[in-house]
Amino acid sequence: MKIAILLPSDEQKKQAGVRIRYERIKLILEKSDSFEFVTIQDMTNVQKYDYDVYIISKCYDSRAIILAHQLTCLGKLVGVDLFDDYFSLTSDSRFIRFRYWLDRLLAGCSFILCSTSGMERIAQSYAPNLPVHILNDPAPKIDIKVLDAQLTTKLENARRLRRIEVAWFGMGDNPNFLVGLADLAAFSNELGRLRGYGYDVQLEILTNKRAMTANNLALLTHLAIPYNLQEWSEICEADLLARSLLAFLPVNAQNFSRVKSLNRAITALVAGAQVLSVGYPLYKSLNQFIYRDSRQFIYDLQNNKLALRSDNLQNFLENLKQYADATREAKELNVFLQNLKNMPNIASSKTSQRLFALIHGKETSSDIHKFTQKRSALSVASPQCKLKLNFDVRIQLADVGKGLEILVSTKKMNLVAPELKSLFRPYGTVLTTEYQCLFSTSVLPHFTHLGNALVNYDSPASHSIGYGILMSNIYQLMYKIFPNVQCFFEEHSKRIPWDSCCLQDIKKPKVRHDQ
Repeated sequence: MKIAILLPSDEQKKQAGVRIRYERIKLILEKSDSFEFVTIQDMTNVQKYDYDVYIISKCYDSRAIILAHQLTCLGKLVGVDLFDDYFSLTSDSRFIRFRYWLDRLLAGCSFILCSTSGMERIAQSYAPNLPVHILNDPAPKIDIKVLDAQLTTKLENARRLRRIEVAWFGMGDNPNFLVGLADLAAFSNELGRLRGYGYDVQLEILTNKRAMTANNLALLTHLAIPYNLQEWSEICEADLLARSLLAFLPVNAQNFSRVKSLNRAITALVAGAQVLSVGYPLYKSLNQFIYRDSRQFIYDLQNNKLALRSDNLQNFLENLKQYADATREAKELNVFLQNLKNMPNIASSKTSQRLFALIHGKETSSDIHKFTQKRSALSVASPQCKLKLNFDVRIQLADVGKGLEILVSTKKMNLVAPELKSLFRPYGTVLTTEYQCLFSTSVLPHFTHLGNALVNYDSPASHSIGYGILMSNIYQLMYKIFPNVQCFFEEHSKRIPWDSCCLQDIKKPKVRHDQ
């Protein structure tokens, strides 16, 4: 079985989620299957159709939607790996575009992967009939003798030098949530409680460069203990954890944080660092080895009996076999995929061959446009799209009374409904593409002009109303002009009103986070 992990870019391979989640099972899976990382833009190459299974990972745009539907039409198994919860906050308008993405994507998928039971519940609320597999983030290889020696040396050094080295590591920010460095600052009082027992306490922070903003650096000035700050790298992380007696991993209780995996705690523990985690009990399945109170850590340090120590290493390894064993996770994933592959018509029954079209809103990208065309789907410019590209279809605001002007590339006129072809007239060339045109009133006699008028006013209120009406009209026109078309919507702007014209059939899940 040939498996492709589809990523948004080559840079994503370096991110902890992909590196930990897939790299650690890659060698095990390759004993029986081929396993490759593929950037989604490379899927314009027909040679990339050779895989049996495609797993979409963190590709939060319409390329993934189009690709999932098309590959499923070809009889391939397509699934999505849901790392983060951008989907359960139904009252937050910033995440409607993510909910739209997931809803449309799952219609072209045959299965779902996730790393926690909390994320599984969210996935099932969107697609209750799709099989879901929990793929736990696997731990790295452990040499028990080396780990034992690290634990002993760190404890001896801390007691002899009267020094506690504390590590905080990971992504320090997120575009949508206050996490990372904000959590560190919010829970820093717990670090302050390490002081006053005769130990010098020093914090070292490793995080991504993007997180080192003026606001975040200002937050760090309020930390209760001295700290050093460095840019994260895999090498620096390994070096820091090898030196640190304690890893501080605070977790806030928002939805985004509550469905995270165990990987940061496991990474610290297998490097011989004790873990202090306050806030939401994300790591409760490792409770025996996790500190929830800094004073308990000091007490155990003074009594020479830390939570992870030589005499309970075997218990620790047994615990990891249940939650983070790479061999077990690889085997169970293989069995899950093989069972799906052997189910008759699971892929081909999802959707029939049809024409796909992508309607570009205010903010989109040339890469998505090029991808759409190379995948033989229609790339459609709405009146709000500002990109100067050779679109297959251009929809423009027309003069008063004429509604919208629809320009169809001459090369794509064969896709137009036969009964409408005679209504088109030559338009001329835009950039390097020759177009034929007609007015929306010729296709939709009861066309509403309100959206056109409202988007012409330079007012946020009029745009908010007009944008939705306009996009609704465009959807109706596309379905009228192109038989058997299925339209998707591409919009990156966080400010546009995601009107019910695009979202009326999206599920509104009621998800409990009582892991």
